[in-house]
Amino acid sequence: MRIGYLSTLYHTSHMLRIENVVKAEWRIFGTGVAIINAMERGEIDLAYVGLTPAILGIDRGLDMVCIAGGHVEGTAIVGRECGAFPDCLEGKRVGVPSRGSIHDVILRSYLEHVDFEVVNYPWAEMVFDDFIDGKLDFACGTPNLAVLTMRYGARLAVDMESVWPWNPNYGIVVRRKYLEDNFESIKDFLIKHEWASNILREAPDHSASLLERYLRGELGKDVVERILKLSPKYCSSLPEEYVRSAISLSREMERLGYISSRLSERDVFDYELVREIHPQPQHYK
Repeated sequence: MRIGYLSTLYHTSHMLRIENVVKAEWRIFGTGVAIINAMERGEIDLAYVGLTPAILGIDRGLDMVCIAGGHVEGTAIVGRECGAFPDCLEGKRVGVPSRGSIHDVILRSYLEHVDFEVVNYPWAEMVFDDFIDGKLDFACGTPNLAVLTMRYGARLAVDMESVWPWNPNYGIVVRRKYLEDNFESIKDFLIKHEWASNILREAPDHSASLLERYLRGELGKDVVERILKLSPKYCSSLPEEYVRSAISLSREMERLGYISSRLSERDVFDYELVREIHPQPQHYK
């Protein structure tokens, strides 16, 4: 199994990879859009990705589907001087990962209400660098970005649950043909993904210790734990709220001109496996 993943600390990819729980060919990418491009080239089979890059790929004809969730409400907007939101964005420069990322789509939805400059970056880490260098007024991205910028005087411009309720920050996507041919191995992967999601949610202290070792002390355990706790809404399930939010984002992508077709729930999601490994109610919140 060839798995694409991101540097985002609260994705289960890190725990499953460094603990050797899932034996696979792991490949890291800078953005979800880059992951989808790699899937289109046939370089990876399964991936951790925000739902908007997945929707971009499906709209372009990629035969791929979301088979599980991972995290919701993981888009943070931070700034040094934050007044009433979203009016505080007026006339400002806001850095965000690449066009089509979930953070980009959510941020651009606010352009209907206020006028500001969106600056896209190919790597999420570059948003942090330009923010601390004073080249940006606000930054939009993951809890990783939010917590790190807070060390340099930033604060949340708006509560994360209010940015876009239930936004599907990431899910597990797979090529349909690979799913058909490897059903049992993917089922085993999802069982382990749910196990790791539970540990992230219920044992952040333990999770932070593990991830700190993976980072080789680059971030202290307290910083890692703050990242995990900023929006601790981890689960593998695909509840109605998650799905509804994803489809609403696809409508926003239509409005922005990012996709050309109106996708349905069946175009994006396949529930067969996740309902088998997670029959109980969702654990996001």
